[in-house]
Parts: sequence; C-alpha cells; structure tokens
Amino acid sequence: MSQQPDILLDADASAVALGKIKDVQFALATIAEPIKAGQPLSHELARNVLRVSEYNIAEIGQKIGVETQTAADIEKRHADLRAANLRIRELEAQLGNAQAPEATQMSLRTLNDRLNAWWRKEGFGLVSETAFGPYGCKVTFSCHLFGDFTLIDSPTPVSDKERMAQWHDSLRQRGFMLVSASREVEIADCDASRKALCDLIMEHMPSARVISIGNHSHRGQGFTVRNMEVFIRKLEDILELPVPSEALQV
Repeated sequence: MSQQPDILLDADASAVALGKIKDVQFALATIAEPIKAGQPLSHELARNVLRVSEYNIAEIGQKIGVETQTAADIEKRHADLRAANLRIRELEAQLGNAQAPEATQMSLRTLNDRLNAWWRKEGFGLVSETAFGPYGCKVTFSCHLFGDFTLIDSPTPVSDKERMAQWHDSLRQRGFMLVSASREVEIADCDASRKALCDLIMEHMPSARVISIGNHSHRGQGFTVRNMEVFIRKLEDILELPVPSEALQV
C-alpha cells in the first residue's frame, strides 16, 4: 500500500490541472470520433494529438506531484536539445566570423523558401512578408484556405473537391471554425480558430510567437482571418519544418 499522502491542490493548482485535463480530453476526442465512425484518420493529425496530449499529461503530473515516464522522457529530450543548441551556438560563432555575405544571403533565401514551401503544404496560401533580423525573423502568413492542390484546370476535379472537403473536415477536427458563403470557405475569427493557428505555429516552431492576427469583414456576417504575424526567435526551427524536397527545387 502506498505511503504517499493524498493529493490536495489549492485553487490555482486545481484550475491549472483541470485545464490541462480538459485539453487532453478535447485532443483525444478529435481522433476518437473518426475511429468510432470508422472513418480515415490522418496520420499527421494523430501524431500531433498524441504529442500534445503527452506534454499535457507530463504537466498534469508535475502539477499534482506524480512522476510519469512521459515527464522523464520529455526532460531527457530537453536535455539533449539544450546540448544540441549549445553546439549550434558554438558553430554559429565560428560561422559568423567566417561566412561571406553571399553565403549569408543564400542561407536566408533557403530559410525563406522553406517557410513558403511549408505554409503552402499546410494549405493556407502564401508568406506575404519575411524580415530577418539579429534576434530572429518576423513573418506575415496569409490565412486563406487554398489547400495544397489546385481546383483550376485540374485533370481530377471531382477527386480534388473531395480532397478539399476532407481537408476542411480535418481543420475542424483540429479546432478551426470555418464559415462559407457561395463557393468560398474561410477561417472564422474566433477564440477557437486563433488557438488552432497558434497551436499550429508552436507545434512546428517552438521558439515562435504569434504577434497579431488580422481579419476582415465576411459579407457583413462577422469577421474571418486574413493573416497573422509571427516572430520566430530561433532560425533552426525553420530548418526543421516538414517540407517535401521537391517543393524546394527552383
């Protein structure tokens, strides 16, 4: 029988723990529904949901004072990452003194191309502006629902429309609220959609922060998201973005 005392949380700790539990429940429900319905489940969606749940469970364990294997694994990954970042900073110091301006310009172009390729892959359109600075990179992402395929002059228009509908459904499962009028579908500007956008950015670029989200009137019926401005503190996050190699070919 355990000799550990029962867990009793104060109001603040209780609120935080319950919030994380709710997040885990909501995340797992997004993959539970298609599984129960016998519908196809996106591998990327399932991976993202389990990863988010893993981190939340570790935080719940820390908050209530219960050690979990997940927390130990995350701490080891963080230690490995800190060691890798230290090595990166050492290399950056060497490269900063040795790299020619032409090489620097080519490196920045590579980062910009990778940002554009990733955002197109996510299906939200273009990166309208990228500004590199001494402390990171400020990026303006458009937020239009183009998908990663075209419906114009396509040899498979019926299949493409089905793929578009499935993609819209996957966005809803990830927390996006969508509105439609006529043939257009847009992201509704609401707390749920803003959280989903922030989660998308943080999932793939942990050092990034969403600075602002721009909107516009949707046919006089509320507002939809037009773009978002993001600051990426660590440029190595951009190099880790999942992009097919052929998408970067000029």
